[in-house]
Amino acid sequence: MKRTLLALTTAVFCATIPSTLQADFAPAVKFAEVNGVKLAYYIRGEGEPLLMINGFVSSMSLWDPLMLETLAQQHQLILFDNRGVGLSTDTKENNTTIPQMADDAAGLIKALGLKKANILAFSMGARIGQQVLIRHPDLVNKAVLCAADPGGKYDDPAAPDVEAKLNNPDAPKMERLALTVPDTEAGQAALKAALARIKAAVASGIIPDDFDVSKQTTERQDRARTTLWKADNSNFENLKNIKVPVLITDGRYDAIDPPKNSLIIANQIPFSWLAFFDGGHSFLYTSPKHFADTVNAFLQ
Repeated sequence: MKRTLLALTTAVFCATIPSTLQADFAPAVKFAEVNGVKLAYYIRGEGEPLLMINGFVSSMSLWDPLMLETLAQQHQLILFDNRGVGLSTDTKENNTTIPQMADDAAGLIKALGLKKANILAFSMGARIGQQVLIRHPDLVNKAVLCAADPGGKYDDPAAPDVEAKLNNPDAPKMERLALTVPDTEAGQAALKAALARIKAAVASGIIPDDFDVSKQTTERQDRARTTLWKADNSNFENLKNIKVPVLITDGRYDAIDPPKNSLIIANQIPFSWLAFFDGGHSFLYTSPKHFADTVNAFLQ
């Protein structure tokens, strides 16, 4: 029987959260050679390792700084760029698939000399995170999947117009970002506040200035997360073999990976936990402190 954490407290939007970001941290970006590419990464905090796997065309700098600060108080965060994103290199051949990026994440854990790590994976990163759990179960202690999708015929797809805009490399960035929050005045204000926090963190040197993603990488990731992911039913079928504790989280108004997907995954992974938050796809940005506190409680 599933244990469901009902994260239904009043939404605390970014604009109302006072900034307590520490200016005394400076990221030291390093590189690890993994599967024919060089993955850029940096480490922050102390405690058990927590590998952060970001989503579609998102770099290691696109995590909410307030969330990172809260998590870093209890964990050693490992933030990195997927292949072809930001400061990480890519191969000439198109090897970008969700399983390949999962192998990259596992390779980074090994390259850092870690026997195991917790993982926190968001959006497309949550697809990668599922594959890490399936392909490399011995490397993971616990996992948090955010706005995940089970793949194949089992997923609850986004509306066609949402997918078209999200996957269009020529669409303005702000139009794509707007899809991640509810289409309300409060939702748009929350998005602007989160982006302002990220911009301020870059200016103060708390996070790297690392946001570039090429059109080629966008097209490769689009193929990986849509065409190939939807053509393979094995991810969902293998979820039943996961034996480590997993927390599945989502926003109740997620238009990109509708929340039904999280319920589908939770019903397939034995003894998993499920938490729904107010907000859209980027609920962890609109309630960064509340989300981080939930993650800390689960990982403890």
